[in-house]
Amino acid sequence: MKFLLCSVLVCVLIVSGQDFASDSQPIRIGLALSGGGALGFAHLGVLKVLEREGIPISYITGVSMGSLIGGLYAAGYRTAQIESIAIRANWTTLFSADIPFGARYLPERQQNQRYIFQLRHRNFIPAFPGGLVPLQNVEFLLMRLLSKIEYNTLYEFDSLPIQYRAVAVDLVSGKKTVLKQGKLSQAIRSSIAIPGVFAPKWINGHEYVDGGLIQNLPVDPLLEFKPDFIIASLTMKNNIETGISLIDVVSRSIDLVGIEDLNKQKQIADILIEPNVDKFTHSDFAKAKELIKAGENAARKAIPEIRAKINNRDIISEKKNITDRARLIIRSISFEGLKITNENILRNIIQIRKGQYLEFNKLNDDLIKLFNTGFFETVDYQIEFNTIDSIDVIIDLQEKAFGFYYIGVRYDNYDNINLGLEAGQGNLGGSGASVRGVAHLGNPNEFRLGLNGTRLFRLPFGYRLDGYFRSIDRRFYQYHSYFKYNMNYFGGVLETGYIMGRDAFFNFGLNSYKVFNPSALITFFDTLPANQWIIGPIFNLEFNNHDNLYFPTRGITYRLSGLYSMKKLKASDDFWKLDYFSEQVIPLTSSVLLHPGLEIGISGGKMVLAEDFHTGGENLIGFFKEEFTTDQKLIVRLGTDFKLFELFNLSDYPFYLRIVSNVASFKRLDRLIKDIDINTDLNWGVGIGIRTNTPIGPFQLLVGINDFGKPVDYNKHACISLSVGREFRYTKD
Repeated sequence: MKFLLCSVLVCVLIVSGQDFASDSQPIRIGLALSGGGALGFAHLGVLKVLEREGIPISYITGVSMGSLIGGLYAAGYRTAQIESIAIRANWTTLFSADIPFGARYLPERQQNQRYIFQLRHRNFIPAFPGGLVPLQNVEFLLMRLLSKIEYNTLYEFDSLPIQYRAVAVDLVSGKKTVLKQGKLSQAIRSSIAIPGVFAPKWINGHEYVDGGLIQNLPVDPLLEFKPDFIIASLTMKNNIETGISLIDVVSRSIDLVGIEDLNKQKQIADILIEPNVDKFTHSDFAKAKELIKAGENAARKAIPEIRAKINNRDIISEKKNITDRARLIIRSISFEGLKITNENILRNIIQIRKGQYLEFNKLNDDLIKLFNTGFFETVDYQIEFNTIDSIDVIIDLQEKAFGFYYIGVRYDNYDNINLGLEAGQGNLGGSGASVRGVAHLGNPNEFRLGLNGTRLFRLPFGYRLDGYFRSIDRRFYQYHSYFKYNMNYFGGVLETGYIMGRDAFFNFGLNSYKVFNPSALITFFDTLPANQWIIGPIFNLEFNNHDNLYFPTRGITYRLSGLYSMKKLKASDDFWKLDYFSEQVIPLTSSVLLHPGLEIGISGGKMVLAEDFHTGGENLIGFFKEEFTTDQKLIVRLGTDFKLFELFNLSDYPFYLRIVSNVASFKRLDRLIKDIDINTDLNWGVGIGIRTNTPIGPFQLLVGINDFGKPVDYNKHACISLSVGREFRYTKD
């Protein structure tokens, strides 16, 4: 009996001892981060508080935006660094399918922005991307941040400073996939691919999209690590979604589809932190700072409960240090995915070379350069290890559909509606050249067939060969009245030139065309021949660093062009002309823009009507369009824009009140300087109106008056200038 009592007492002591030991054992914490689009920035606030409170994390799982925040943190970035990236990043640019504005050569920017509607085709069959945005710019950011870390950790997520898992969905099998090795940047990119919004990501033959489709709070993937304590951060709205963007609608749908699994994941977690994000939308990427604050507030409230459940036990930090691996020599560089593009062109673009040590900064820069050629939908790379000191670099490329259809629409109160259609094939023979056919209907009616490119024999030389027919209606003002007339042209132009950096180019070539002059409706045209040939060398020098070609808020442009028509080349007459234009946009404040501008046109010899300068309308406020048809011009203008508000609460659509003043003279400059009469030699005007951007291009409405203060017998009047849409016409004046 005594033996039995002693045995029971020993067992009780052992069990009690085990419970006590369990209470005193150190623990390891796992953290699960949900999806939620921009709402996921609140996770960063949660991490900031945990970091501040000395609560280290040993394991992280993430889905969608949670995979992005969690992946960077697991890779060793501090919360302050991630916060800086989130707040300073231009998310509009990152989520854009376009090449960044300043990355292309100026002629490429001009051509790319000419039309508002663009569609690509393969063999005349429209080619639609898997998502509206390929997220290539996001991938470049992730590559810049993670390439070296991935290399040093041998592409194993368990070797990161914090062990990590990203959740995605395999589109073929329809099953959840927990990504644990390979390139961390690719895993994050897969997990954030919201279906129908962002294109899927291909990895090793599998096509992945946002894991939130199946599991929007990845708690159970943490169980692989056997954590002692699990914290889950859920950024989900509890009210009706107020956002109207595609990201808002699809993200909210994902939230609702996964409710059943979400409830299961909540039960697994020891602590659930739910930041209050009800006042935000899934697309509020510009409100990163406020969302981070919401995460901090929620985490601070949860700290007492976390402390109570941890019960004073020590928390183990299993954070690892990353050791820099030795740089390896590049044994070979290969390109995969090329079907049309000439490989030699690409090899001359990149900096990395066979036999050099691998430098990730150079490699990332090279990938950006390749993408900026405009040849590819996506650009990525893989590394294969060979011997102990060498690697193979494989650049993965997905070519665009090089056929294209472009459509432009524009209205103004002089030419009414103009429609532009352009179709063609790009990257001919892999050279980057394009052949295109153009039809512009309205005023002018114009038809073109041309070949152009921005690279010639691997060098940044632009070139253009165009044949065209054009019919344009004009007005001729005389004796306070006007009449309409029509001119027809057919001819061609051959140009080549050097591209001087991203913002400037110089072209020169030969222009040759025949113009059919208007019928002699009044005496002025009696002396004109029925047709004339204009043949001679041309040049065009342009610099433009505006932040937007059609609706700039800063920058300056200079343009100088010239023509010399020569009888020696079988032209009808000898004459020359120079045309200079400059305009600067100066942001005096965030709400006030100053627009000084200057136009100078001079000519000599027997100038022809077809090459006269046409002034009035938008380029000379207060006067009707083409009110002045002259062989000389001088225009000085000053405009001021006052921002009143933003349409749709979007920074891309500012609404301005515009005030414009300008003065012009059409007298020869040397005579103007010697002897100027204000009433006879100068014309001036002022205008006031509104200006804004729209999805189809700029909108402007101006009311102007001219020559006020002049004697009563001068032709003083008021006029309205109204226009909407991008200017796509090759011939405008």
